[in-house]
Formats: sequence, C-alpha cells, structure tokens
Amino acid sequence: MAAFPAHPAELPECSALRPLLPAFVEQELPATDSAAVTAHLPRCPACQQQVQQLCTLLHALNDEPLLLPPPAMRDALLAAIAHEKQHLPAPAPVPVEMPTEAPAAAPRPGRVLPLWEASPAGAWLRVAASVALLAVGMVLGLLLRPGQPEVAHQPAPDSGVAARLTAAMVQSAPASRRLSLVSAVPAEVQPGDPAVQVLITLLNADPNPNVRLAAADALFQLRTDPRVGPALVQALPNQTDPNVQLTLIELLIALRDKRAVAPLEQLARQPGVLPPVRQQAERGLGLLI
Repeated sequence: MAAFPAHPAELPECSALRPLLPAFVEQELPATDSAAVTAHLPRCPACQQQVQQLCTLLHALNDEPLLLPPPAMRDALLAAIAHEKQHLPAPAPVPVEMPTEAPAAAPRPGRVLPLWEASPAGAWLRVAASVALLAVGMVLGLLLRPGQPEVAHQPAPDSGVAARLTAAMVQSAPASRRLSLVSAVPAEVQPGDPAVQVLITLLNADPNPNVRLAAADALFQLRTDPRVGPALVQALPNQTDPNVQLTLIELLIALRDKRAVAPLEQLARQPGVLPPVRQQAERGLGLLI
C-alpha cells in the first residue's frame, strides 16, 4: 500500500491559526485575524496546503446544484412534528438530591482519543466532515423553516439585511457567502423590507443557480409582500437552469397565481426544454387554468 506523503513542517503558531482557515477562505474573518493569517501563510507550507484543500472542497460544493424541497413537503413535515409533540409523554420530575457532608472526590481525567490521527488524510477527513455537516445543516434549515403566515404585514424598517446582501453582490462575495445570507433573510425581516427587492434582483441576476434557488425559496416565505408574486412570474422566462425552472413552477403552483399561465405556456412550447421541466409546466397549466 502506498504511503501518504509527509505532512509539511508546521510552525509554532499553526495550532492557533488553523481554526481560522475555513473563515479565511470564506472571507469572513475580522480584519485583524485575516491579517494574521495572511502574514502566516507565506511562511507555512502546512497551512498553505490546508487552505488549498478548503478552496477545492468549497468550490466543488458551490458548483453542486442545491435541490430544495417543495413547499408541500415542508408543510407536511412541520405538521408531522407538531403531531408527534402532542403525543409525547410528560417528562418525569427530577428528584432533588441533598448534598452530602463530604463531597465526592473528583474523577480522574481520562485520556481523550482523537477521532482521526494527525496525518494529511486525517486533516482532509476533518475538513470534509465539517463542510458536509455545514451543507446538511443548511439544507435542513431550508426544509424546516416554516412559511410566513398568510396575513397582512406593515412594511418593516430597513434592518440592515438589504445592505449586507447588496454588499455581497457588489463585492462579488463567494457563492457560499451569498447563499448563507439569502437563506437567513426570512428569519430576519418581514414583508415590505427592502431586502425583498434585493432578493428579486438575486433571483434574476445571480450567476450561481444555488443562490437563485435560495432566493426563490426566501421570496416564497415572504409571499405576503405584494412584490413577490409578480417577481416569481417574471423570473420564470429568464431562467435556463432546470432546477431553478422546476422550483419556480412549483412555487407558482403553490401560490395559485394565474398570471403564471402565459410564461408556463411559453415554457411548455419552448424548444430545448428538458422533458421534466415541460411536464411540470403542463401540470401547472392544468392546475391554474
């Protein structure tokens, strides 16, 4: 069996700076920490190797399409969770123990065994596991986030979310950063916030289909805003990614928006459209006409 290449020599400050490397790659470090990492990297082949691995892994995740669950699946899952909570047994009372006269001796500390050995393979596994957990948490957050109630809202003042989204677009932040900001919008703002218009811009103009998918889902959760329905209708003819097309059709069917009939008819007749997209468009026409 071929042996792994030797790990590059590490400097004494590596242990303190290594936890900062994922945020450094994502351009999310404070200025002082970012400056420290930037000064350290030219002198340290070990950290340079880990930064390169992180960049490769995160870029690969950005290129993967993000499949969002349909709204009906999210609603059904939330209803099932609420039903199970109602049938949970009441927790048993915890007995209160009176302290004894002499406190028990503290247990001797045990030896903590690392999950992976300190090797290049172990470092890669730790990085891959961390990013995988982040991706799973992001998808579960999109799945479990409840939709906004169907009631009228007063326009909310600018919460600063719109400014952060706009800055991410202007500064060409990494797609994973834009995706994180977009996914958090429904939990931070109400319909009427300026962030809704920024989401509409991202849905139509962001070059990454995963960000456009997240923007469509965020807009659906803010669907009581009067700008959302027309924006989803107008965005459908401009999309070429099949996942974005399918998601928009599903959202327009859920909204029962008859203004979507014309773009759905156009999509169903358009040459080169994938069969699943055409079938979904025809299904939408059958439900909306």
